[in-house]
Amino acid sequence: MSKDLVQLSGEPKIREYAQGRARDAVGEIAEFIAPTVETATHTGKFSKYDDSNRFKIPETLRELGGEATQLQFRKTDEKFDAKPHALDCPLDNIEIDEADGEDLLKENADESAALAGMSHELRVIETALANAPVDATKGTWSDPAVNPVKELNQLISQVYLAAGGHPSIEVGIVIDPTSLIAFFSNPNTKGYFPGAESIAPNLDNMRQLLIGKTAAKTSWLAVDTAARGKSESMAFAMVNKVLIFARSTKPTRRDPSFMKTFRPRGRWMVPGVYEKVDGRGKVTKMDWSEDVQVSNLAAAKQIAID
Repeated sequence: MSKDLVQLSGEPKIREYAQGRARDAVGEIAEFIAPTVETATHTGKFSKYDDSNRFKIPETLRELGGEATQLQFRKTDEKFDAKPHALDCPLDNIEIDEADGEDLLKENADESAALAGMSHELRVIETALANAPVDATKGTWSDPAVNPVKELNQLISQVYLAAGGHPSIEVGIVIDPTSLIAFFSNPNTKGYFPGAESIAPNLDNMRQLLIGKTAAKTSWLAVDTAARGKSESMAFAMVNKVLIFARSTKPTRRDPSFMKTFRPRGRWMVPGVYEKVDGRGKVTKMDWSEDVQVSNLAAAKQIAID
């Protein structure tokens, strides 16, 4: 190799490559539910909203000679703390001698970014389902007396109101594959497509039945639920659930969306290299920090589908 791996890992082109791969690898559902807010520091305050502390549009008019409205955090607001995350990839000296150092670092950045993205998406989904309030009066879509379209549109209206009318807010829906089929199997849903012999159970057909600026996605992330050493037992991370929530198309610390992910700006993934203890190789390392937070509990609903 023309350059040592340690030296290469600090070069701007390698750092920029790792940053770019980390950005690209963020899961679609993760960024949809908890979009990234880039911050100047690892820790700081963010606006926390609930039924008692709703988003309010500030007064920006300033009288001549008067003071401006100051953007301040309240006592009820909370603190984000971007915790460290890391993945290491050990390399034998034989591998290092045979390969181009830049290629090795880029390959490990590819692998680390892909796995980091999956880990982040699972964390976002689990956090969302653990916190979003459940509306137990809805979701029995197997009952022909229930209208799934009306139920979703009622929840969409509730979520819009809970977000306080912020201009960057749209309502998002995440639905698992089984629930999407249940939605289109209900006779009331079929009634919105008169004369159709069959209806494709896809998001395009679903969106045209929903009110407002509503976006919808299907969660396909699957995880092995079996204990280590046991035969695999694959299952979707989201099963028989529909999540309805406010999301921001331009997320900030103060917007009233349901969730967000805080990341230090410019540190999506930082490459590095250190020596193996036995002296027979090196370890490429990828470090990043993030914090997934619920910022507006009132601006989300979930229903269990039967």
